[in-house]
Amino acid sequence: MMRKLQVGALLITCAVLLTGCWDIKDVNHRVLPIVMGVSYGKTNKYRIHIQVPLPEKQGLVSKVYYKEADTISKALTDIDTDIEAGIDFMHVQLIVFDRAFAEDGIQEAITFITRTQQVPTKALVAITSEEIGAFLAHTGRVIQTDGSALMNFFNKNAGWSPEINLAYVWKTFGAIHSDTGDVTIPILRSGKSTMLEFQGSAVMAKGEMKGEIKKEQSLLINLYEELFQGSVVQVSDQVSVAIVKCNNRIRTSWRDQHPVLQMNMQLSLHLIENNGALNEQQIEETIAKDMKRRYEELFGQLKTLGSDALNTGQNFRNTLSINQLPNWRQDYYPKLETELTIGCIITNSGDISEN
Repeated sequence: MMRKLQVGALLITCAVLLTGCWDIKDVNHRVLPIVMGVSYGKTNKYRIHIQVPLPEKQGLVSKVYYKEADTISKALTDIDTDIEAGIDFMHVQLIVFDRAFAEDGIQEAITFITRTQQVPTKALVAITSEEIGAFLAHTGRVIQTDGSALMNFFNKNAGWSPEINLAYVWKTFGAIHSDTGDVTIPILRSGKSTMLEFQGSAVMAKGEMKGEIKKEQSLLINLYEELFQGSVVQVSDQVSVAIVKCNNRIRTSWRDQHPVLQMNMQLSLHLIENNGALNEQQIEETIAKDMKRRYEELFGQLKTLGSDALNTGQNFRNTLSINQLPNWRQDYYPKLETELTIGCIITNSGDISEN
């Protein structure tokens, strides 16, 4: 009798412990959004869109849902309430901000996304000048025939190009709260013959869009961070090369209370096309001179915009006191002096000059 009571008590205990998964929803009763759009609402502060690819017999069907509310969390809750299935926001891969919204500042939105733990911080961030509903409708038509097309645009092993800057939620959040560094965010629009078109990058400072840089300048930022894969640079109307290796050496110092950044960049090149009269040495010299000029223009433009998008301030953190760090952008960054040395060497010509 005692043994039966012990077995019964054990079974009851196990039954209680096994109820820990009572709130798990079957995957068939969940929707997995891949894109979230954030813009100003017409009647409330926020309008939040989500794009959901749904499997059907003939393939994928993309649906876009949206709600307006005075907080992002309320808008997401309202969308979840009105959909017959539960929404798993941890599958969001891209967050698109309306340009007007980004110009006023994305601090509150990024802070909510980071702290809520409902949306992954590894999600990518982008900006568009289009109405977000129309933007998602266009991408949705492509997703219906190729479910991975959207993320392949940012995938380094697929469609990503070195001209495209990659901004993540965690990186954007860190830049907002950093005294010595900012971030650039890609600006996208619907493509005419492709799903997306990259128009350049938004230059951010403390979460506000201060201006934008061209696609060619976005490549310079990736090269500065040694983030590239075979990017092609056109030297002249008749010469093109591919950058296959980039080594940067950054040194810093102070001169008359001005921060000085010395950058030594060494580029390894493959000659892709040469239909002109320039020999390899002339091509190397031309590229080095042109790249130095472009970097000088970029540094000047970023200082004018008040954005340290190249994160040069990070190199001076150990020379500034805790009280000086918050003053980097307004007191020290405008006085930044740059000394640039860029060297180029063609490591593979492919005998193209002999053709």
